[in-house]
Amino acid sequence: MLALEIYIDICLKDALIDYLFGKGFDDFFYVECYKYAASSLLLSQKEQVSGRKDYAKFKLFLSDEIALSLAKDLKNQFASKEMKLFYSQTHGL
Repeated sequence: MLALEIYIDICLKDALIDYLFGKGFDDFFYVECYKYAASSLLLSQKEQVSGRKDYAKFKLFLSDEIALSLAKDLKNQFASKEMKLFYSQTHGL
């Protein structure tokens, strides 16, 4: 089993939720978080002053095959958007 973590700009949160529901994924976690970066990489004045950008983190626990397939689909669906995908092996109890 893999834990798939998805980090995406907060403005895309609802689009990603709709996408996941549309693909039949209805058991996942969401947490608000921040991406810290150099001010030259941040767009708004608020982001440049704070040094951070509002982000959304999603975490799904899936079989290896499904997690890798979903990651591929997400990269295609949100190709023009900044998204980070990470996965790690889990050992649930």
